[in-house]
Amino acid sequence: MRVTAGLLVAAVLLVQTVAAAAPAAAATMPLPPPLTSDAQGVELCSAVGSRPDRCLQSFVPGPVRNDEVVLVRLDGSGRPAVVELEQRLRLTGEGDYAIRERGPARQARTLGELDPPVTKFGAVVWQGFSPGERELAALLTLDAGLEAVRLPFAVTASFTPAGGQPQPLGPGASVPGPGTVRVVVDNRTVQPTELPAGTDATATSLAPVLDALRLRAVTDRARLEVAAGPVRKDVPGAQPLGTRLPAAGAGLPARVEVATAGRTQGEQSVPLNLALSLTGEGVTPTSPGATAVAGGAQLVGTLPGGQQVELAVAVAGPARLALSGTAVPALDPRSLTPPAPATSWAQWARSAPDASARRAALDLLVASAAAGARAASYSPYLGADLPGTGSTVFRLSFAEPAALPEVAERLTLRPGPLAVTGVAVLLLFAHGALLWRRS
Repeated sequence: MRVTAGLLVAAVLLVQTVAAAAPAAAATMPLPPPLTSDAQGVELCSAVGSRPDRCLQSFVPGPVRNDEVVLVRLDGSGRPAVVELEQRLRLTGEGDYAIRERGPARQARTLGELDPPVTKFGAVVWQGFSPGERELAALLTLDAGLEAVRLPFAVTASFTPAGGQPQPLGPGASVPGPGTVRVVVDNRTVQPTELPAGTDATATSLAPVLDALRLRAVTDRARLEVAAGPVRKDVPGAQPLGTRLPAAGAGLPARVEVATAGRTQGEQSVPLNLALSLTGEGVTPTSPGATAVAGGAQLVGTLPGGQQVELAVAVAGPARLALSGTAVPALDPRSLTPPAPATSWAQWARSAPDASARRAALDLLVASAAAGARAASYSPYLGADLPGTGSTVFRLSFAEPAALPEVAERLTLRPGPLAVTGVAVLLLFAHGALLWRRS
């Protein structure tokens, strides 16, 4: 009898533990869907009063891989002076295709054997026939002024001479003498939005998704560090640099079983994996966390939404600096670390976490899905409505002096010539009045 009673107590405790770790699912909560920047969708055309039959959309015979490199060349203050996009499309399937991208692009130059896309009225249009596989490639020149507010980051550059005030760098990122050069990168991907909210979910349903997201975050970060390092090598299990982030229905489940589902006001943003270096003659690092590299300094890390990072260097004398930056939408591996002492989310799930721990894990999954959804605004950057996958990488550098836009000479009023002109006008009127009286 004592054994039976002991087993009964143990069974009750086990049931209570399992119940705490696995609440009954009574609702389905959708994860945030990807935010596309397709400006030719039927919904958007209808919203501005255009007829649906005039809302031309892309059509392709099969999946497309769309790889983009956004080349951002900055002036001495850090504003984009030239923005170009190197695009490579790999089409699969046999049939006609018409790919219409938002742009706007000023011009296109082919990077392959086929003709470049048409850029009439700023839109980017590829048309033709695919025999089964086709590769398209072009270098598109975008409008730097428009892209300055659309890029996921903003850059500020300045030079502070010894005992002086901050000022923009000279043409070609030149500095006239000793001082400090600062480059600040600001992650501007934060936007308010309405997010799904759930009261509870099973630990066993959350753990595999969070472990997969953490693995993706860690390998992406390692891939960037290798790409920014002096020696290039493969990272086991890593996606190509800049591969699109997992999102609901595209690498993540579209829905999650929860106890109760609702909505809440929040915000979503995209962390950026960032590698930034400043080099030049007589350059030494002064920023905390910066490492010395050949001829300068480098920062490598993950920049969360709404935050900024500064790379500062001391310059010994007159010099011309070179900026090399790589930024890609990413997940922050620090936020995806499971609570100690667990070393994986699977191990965390086996520890029978309580309701508050499960709720925190559910919120983390929603935040990660929201980051992937927001990242769809930047990858693909041109916003083509194409089935398939691809990658987007942002490259930063200082513009060459010849690439900087010319600044018109400011007109100023000079009192001397202005006074002479006024006297001449008065004499003209007086002479005219005298002739009128004599007539």
